[in-house]
Amino acid sequence: MEQKKNIFDLKKSWQWMVYIYGVLPVFMFLLGWLMGDNDMGKFFSGLFHAYNLYILNPILDLDKKMGIMGILIPLFLFGWAVKRKDYWDLAISAGIEAVAVLYFWQEWNYLAIRPLNF
Repeated sequence: MEQKKNIFDLKKSWQWMVYIYGVLPVFMFLLGWLMGDNDMGKFFSGLFHAYNLYILNPILDLDKKMGIMGILIPLFLFGWAVKRKDYWDLAISAGIEAVAVLYFWQEWNYLAIRPLNF
């Protein structure tokens, strides 16, 4: 009997980064935006904003406790790629992290929350 291939099988660091940096925030943003000005819309908008600031943000600000997880998550994933000696995975993951650093350094995250109602 032939086994089915699971398309949602996350086996590479870059796949985890796409999920953490792309899929989850887009899902929270869409829920906040589509639900609009009601309580659940405000909840998901606030969750999206907090997730961006405290989980994804790779720019360290210890006074506000921001950027700690945004540095630890990619370091863990980079280390995992090095341990597996998968240097293509490491290169793709580093590219994704570079885009994340640019996103927060240029403060595009504040442009993203503009259509959301808190």
